[in-house]
Amino acid sequence: MKLNKIALVLMVVLAVVLSSCTTFKLSGVQVTREIQSYDTVGTFDVSVKVYELLGAPGGANLGNVTADAMDTQIYDAIQREIQKYTGDAAVNVVVEYKAEFLDMIIGGFTGSILAPATAHISGTIVKYN
Repeated sequence: MKLNKIALVLMVVLAVVLSSCTTFKLSGVQVTREIQSYDTVGTFDVSVKVYELLGAPGGANLGNVTADAMDTQIYDAIQREIQKYTGDAAVNVVVEYKAEFLDMIIGGFTGSILAPATAHISGTIVKYN
């Protein structure tokens, strides 16, 4: 009986420790007051499949294991769109991070070891004057 109580306390402590270290990271953001004049050359709306470890599909991950795993994929997707329109920059970029039904199934099946999700990216491509 005493061993069961100790095991229960250890599981609760482990759950609290793991749930207390969720992470969300936003990088590469630029904010400026004065932007040079530009012309809009197109808009884009793309989705990128991302995979994280030790987290919830479409949510935060634990222990900061793969907090920046999707940075490169999202950045590369935006760069491809800028090149496609022969633009100079992307403005008004919106990134939505979500899990679809299959992502949730995979996350549940793997016990949240593998957490697939989709990063939906949209914005406007501009060319500077």
